[in-house]
Amino acid sequence: MNTQDYNALLDSYGNHFSIGELEIQGPGTVKRMDIGFLRSFLAWRRWHGLSTLISSAWRKGDQKSHGHGMAFDVLLFDQWLESQPSALQHWLLATTWGFNGVGLYFDWSYTNKEGNNIPAIGLHVDGWAGNSHSQRPLRWLRIDGHYYYQSLASGIFHCKSNKQSITLDEAIRRYGP
Repeated sequence: MNTQDYNALLDSYGNHFSIGELEIQGPGTVKRMDIGFLRSFLAWRRWHGLSTLISSAWRKGDQKSHGHGMAFDVLLFDQWLESQPSALQHWLLATTWGFNGVGLYFDWSYTNKEGNNIPAIGLHVDGWAGNSHSQRPLRWLRIDGHYYYQSLASGIFHCKSNKQSITLDEAIRRYGP
């Protein structure tokens, strides 16, 4: 696909992003995105209707979802750079859509319009099928730099590094804005 094709694709899904926003890792990187996943992401954005800031897309050297062009890390806003929906709303929007990987980050921040650093909820969504080392669907939380992966059997999130467990409700209550 060429630039004109990508612009037509963006237009067909409501023009919520520019090519520059998709190429956050550098010029030309949109061509490294999996086109099927990109279409799904654009449809998801149109469906949920919230302003979306892309913080990461395709990543050079990444052996997982970002390196396969099948992931975005985003911040969702109900008022642009002013306020975000709840952590639960982030979670429900991503898991309802059926992404293969969903991560909710309680340790992000962004710079608001006044230049202040504001604590934020970050969201990873991906369409990667994984490899032999990772189950899919994969759901996780990141709290203070620690990754908690969800058990498909119990629904509880476990952290290998600190050996602690947490439920989604508890994480939202303790760490959500």
